[in-house]
Amino acid sequence: MAEAFEDAAFRHWKDAEFCKSDGRHPNADQLYGFAAECAFKSVPVKIPVCLTDEALQEKYKKHIDELWDVTPVQSVRESASALAALLHMSPSPFEDWRAAQRYESGEAITLAVVEKHRKAASKVLGAVGLPGARGGA
Repeated sequence: MAEAFEDAAFRHWKDAEFCKSDGRHPNADQLYGFAAECAFKSVPVKIPVCLTDEALQEKYKKHIDELWDVTPVQSVRESASALAALLHMSPSPFEDWRAAQRYESGEAITLAVVEKHRKAASKVLGAVGLPGARGGA
């Protein structure tokens, strides 16, 4: 399976925007996290030191809440300096996001939480040069 991280990032972003506008905050929040994750992965997949047999190394096969902390800034600095700058944000803007939240009732996902993750996802998409997301932020 060929990984098309940029396409997936933008698709998740658009779906997140739709869910948010429809008041489906838990789903929007999940999709903002996945959009950020895919955008993020679009960088190391182009860096030979991050690959094993032309696929991402296992340490990069994580969700955005964990990926943020395992990606060395120096690995992405040359390819995506704006993303490297975001990696200095501490704590990660996705430290409270979990893929497993998709199984929960969603009551803890408030509009404020969604807005926080939307803003962070927009920054990640913009940092890797994906069009569209920044204009929607």
